[in-house]
Amino acid sequence: MEHRGLLNLLRLHWLSVILVTALGGALGFGYTLLASPEYTADTELFIAVSSGENTGELAQGSNYSQQQARNYSAVATREIVLQPVINTLALDTTVKALRKRVSTTVPLNTSLISISVRDSDADRAAATANAIATSLSRSVEKLVPKLPDGSYPISLKTVQSATVPAFPSSPNTSLSVALGLLAGLALAVGGVAVREYVNAKVRTAEQIKAATGSNLLGSIVYDKSTSADPMALRANKLSPRAEEFRQLRTNLRFLQADNDHKVFVLTSSIPGEGKSATAANLAATIAASGASVCLVEADLRRPTLGGILDLEGGIGFTTLLAGEADLDDVLQPWGKDGLRVLLSGEIPPNPSELLGSVRAEEILTSIRDRFDVTIIDCPPLIPVTDATILARLFGGAILVVGAKKVETRELRRAVERMAVVDAPILGTVLNLAPASVMGRYRMTYSPQPAPRTSSRSPRPKAQRASTAPAPIPLNPPPADPPLPASQKPRVDVR
Repeated sequence: MEHRGLLNLLRLHWLSVILVTALGGALGFGYTLLASPEYTADTELFIAVSSGENTGELAQGSNYSQQQARNYSAVATREIVLQPVINTLALDTTVKALRKRVSTTVPLNTSLISISVRDSDADRAAATANAIATSLSRSVEKLVPKLPDGSYPISLKTVQSATVPAFPSSPNTSLSVALGLLAGLALAVGGVAVREYVNAKVRTAEQIKAATGSNLLGSIVYDKSTSADPMALRANKLSPRAEEFRQLRTNLRFLQADNDHKVFVLTSSIPGEGKSATAANLAATIAASGASVCLVEADLRRPTLGGILDLEGGIGFTTLLAGEADLDDVLQPWGKDGLRVLLSGEIPPNPSELLGSVRAEEILTSIRDRFDVTIIDCPPLIPVTDATILARLFGGAILVVGAKKVETRELRRAVERMAVVDAPILGTVLNLAPASVMGRYRMTYSPQPAPRTSSRSPRPKAQRASTAPAPIPLNPPPADPPLPASQKPRVDVR
C-alpha cells in the first residue's frame, strides 16, 4: 500500500486511530499503577593484579585483569557466589530465582565489574548487592591458585558499595505510557490496513485505482435530493450534480475515439451502487450536447429505468427478442433533447441466454449503427454474468463504484470477473461519493441575480435622463456625407 493511500485511510479513520492509541497509553499507565515497584541497587568491584617489575609486566597485568573481569562477571551469577549470599542473608529464594534478579556488566576496556540487584524491598536489594560483592571476592580463594609466597595473583576490591535506593526503578510511568501509545498506534494502523485489504468499504478514488488499475472518469457526489428526482438535468440543470455528469460526458469523449458510433456498457460490482441512475443521467447529458443517444436497459432481472425516467415498461428489449415488435415501436422518447429509451420489457426466465443470443447481438448492433452513442445498463458483475457477455461484445465496460456500498474485496472480485472473459474495464465512476472527495472545488457556479438598486429616493426624471446613456439603435441611420473642403468651417487657431 502506498504511503499516500495509507495517509488517506488514517484520515478517514482518524477517530478510531486516536481512540486505540489513547487506549494503549491508558493501558500503559494502568500497568504502572498495578505493577509492584522494584528497587535496583548497584555495586562495583575492581580486579587488582599483582604488580609487575617493569612496564611490560604492568601492561600484561592490565590486559590480564580485563580478561578476568569478564570471567568473574559471569561467575557472579553462579551458585558458587549466590548460594553463600542466600545462606548469609537467610533469603527465602533459590539460586535460580536470585539469578534472574542479578545482572553484571563490564565497562569497555576496564577492569571493573558492576553488579545490579533488583528487589521489591529497597533494603534487601542493597544488602544482596553488597553480599554478592563480598561472596565474589571470596570466590577468588577457591578459583585461583596461590603464588609461591602464599598470595593470590589477583584480588577483588569494592570501589562502590550499594546504597539503599530512594526511588523505585520500575515501573517507569513515562516509559510505560510512551510504549503504550506506540503499541496502540501500531495496532490502530495495522488494523486499518488489514480492514482495508480484507473488507473495507470503498470511499476514495485512490482505493478504486488500487483495486481496478483503471482511471477514474468522474465522481458523482451523494445528494439527498436524488431520492425525490434522480435525474439531475430534470431537477436542476445548474446543480453541482448536473455539472459532474457534464464532466463525465467530457471525459467519455476520449474513449473509443476512433468509433463514429460509440457503445458504453455500464455495470457495477453489486446491487445498490447506482449504476442505473448513472446510466440514465449520462445518457440525458450526452443527448443535451446534440448527439443522438439511445439508452438500453439490458438488466432483464431487476429493471429500474422505467421508474427513474417515469416511462411505461410493458414493452421493450424482450419484446424485440421475441420478435413481437419493431425497434421503432418500442423506443420511447424522453426529454426535449431527442433521447430514446429502450426499456427491458417483461422479465424473462432466461436472461443470460437471451443476452448471449445472436438475436440480441443483432438488435444491439442495429441500435449502435443508428445512434451516435448507445448507453447499455447491465446487471451487476458479481451476482450474474450478464454484464460480461455484453462487455466482451462491445469491447469493455465502465464500472460504477458506489462509495460506502461496495467492499474492496468485492471490487477486486468484479475485476476478476471481467478479466476471465478478457473484457477490459474502460474506466470507473465513483458514485455516491462523500462531499470531502471534491472538497472546496465542488461549488455552485451558477448565474446570480443582478444587484438591487439603492433604496434611496429616485432622482427626478429629467436628471436621470441627462445622466443615462442613450440607447444604441439596432439599425442606425447612415451618416451624412462629408462636406467639400471649400464649405468646411474655418477654425481660428490664434
